[in-house]
Amino acid sequence: MNLENYVADLNSLAFWQEFTFAQNKFSPRPGKEFELADNLVWLGNYACVLQLKQRAEETDNPITEQSWFLKKVLGKATSQVRDTLRFLEEHEQIRIINKRGHAFDVRCAELEEITKIVVFLGGRALPEVCWKTNHYVNRTAGFIHILAAHDYFGILEKLRVPEDIRRYFAYREEVTPRLRKARISVDEADILGAFIGEENLPSSKSHKILRRLVQDLEDFDISGLIGNLHDHIQRTGQPYEYYSIMLEFARVPRSGWREVMVRFKKSLEAVRTKQFTRPFRLTFPATDCTFMIAPLDPEIIATGPEGEKKRLLGLRNLTHAAIYDAKVSKGVGILISKDGDYVQIDWSLLNMPWKPDREMDRRIAANNPFRETNEKMIDSFLLKTEAERF
Repeated sequence: MNLENYVADLNSLAFWQEFTFAQNKFSPRPGKEFELADNLVWLGNYACVLQLKQRAEETDNPITEQSWFLKKVLGKATSQVRDTLRFLEEHEQIRIINKRGHAFDVRCAELEEITKIVVFLGGRALPEVCWKTNHYVNRTAGFIHILAAHDYFGILEKLRVPEDIRRYFAYREEVTPRLRKARISVDEADILGAFIGEENLPSSKSHKILRRLVQDLEDFDISGLIGNLHDHIQRTGQPYEYYSIMLEFARVPRSGWREVMVRFKKSLEAVRTKQFTRPFRLTFPATDCTFMIAPLDPEIIATGPEGEKKRLLGLRNLTHAAIYDAKVSKGVGILISKDGDYVQIDWSLLNMPWKPDREMDRRIAANNPFRETNEKMIDSFLLKTEAERF
């Protein structure tokens, strides 16, 4: 497998197939065809453009290999990044196709943040100075991340969550000039460790933090819950409606995924044991979204046309109440029930500007379905103490 295919597959795991675009050729006019980027990750108002360079015919001559790096990586690839930005600016919209084969129009006017990355796979004789080159600054394109393929793979493997990956590259772009100014030499693992450990500036010892990282996949990974969401959306006239649900999950960090999973597992247990349990919710002010997770009341019928009607009505009402009570404009609702031995999961996404509603105030005051809420800071990354590491 070549580098382009491997990165496309890797990005589709980290950012999901819905938001990974590897078929990016477009024709602005007959007879002309351009490629927007080797790979594009597009998450609403955020995009990450990647250009990939792989040494095809390596030699054992360091000077020859360095010449390839300067010409293809720092030269051609960064020029292609500039082309990507120019294409986006010159065309009102560009149609691209994601890993699921779904076509969408990306519009520059809707993008608020663009991360620019060049990933390279050099030959074995490539000099160390090339491997340690971690950025390139261009007058028009600005800061471009330069990453060896193994470093890029390591970042995705460690972070796994789209929002944490976005935040990492923002952190990397912010600290790199300061490291250079302070003449501090670090490896990629040091920057990654410093990000996870919330250090203001990486040091040559920051990579040690990675040894303490608790990769608690079973507690935070929601891929099993929403990774195949497209297979379970049946009652909708809009086949891509589920993208908006996935996008809200992609906008919150690992801590948010972990909290959703805690509530989902509790709701699932309540359904399995037929115990009445009040709905759960959690809100992320930064994304103006609340998540409502609820087990269906065991006294309510869950199957057949009547059961479906009651489930969907209850899901909508609970999601609406959660949005209103949290004073946000968006809400993702998850309702869990059972049909015999099978678990049913109903989804809802509501998006409505918040405004005072006396009737909603009255209903919530008379019969608030939710627990009392409290605000708290939650760490995304769990770290072992030095004593626990051994």
